[in-house]
Amino acid sequence: MMRTSHAAGDAALARRLIDGLEPRYPLDEHALFGARAQLGEQAGDHGGAASLYAEAAVRWNEFGNVPERAHALLGQGRCLLNADPPAAQQPLLEARDLFAAMGYKPALAETEALLEQTAAARAS
Repeated sequence: MMRTSHAAGDAALARRLIDGLEPRYPLDEHALFGARAQLGEQAGDHGGAASLYAEAAVRWNEFGNVPERAHALLGQGRCLLNADPPAAQQPLLEARDLFAAMGYKPALAETEALLEQTAAARAS
């Protein structure tokens, strides 16, 4: 639901989704890192959001949730593209490989488009 509200640009809905959520299980804690990263990204705090996405990616990796890890890496790369374009390449490459292995075509297309932007930024 957070990704949907994020894609729709509805920060108020995104905030309502996580307000009052008390993490009871590791899954909840990991999801909150991703949710906070999305809120930071929507607010324009790309550096802070990139850090939260990076932490979410580590947590999802340790938890064994490959799709969520890939989405966290994509978010990290998207934010780094705004904050520190050369640093965006590594998380985006990892996300691309994961999305390709899972056959997640829309997310793969988004990731590849962002990788093209990193290449353009490096060439400038």
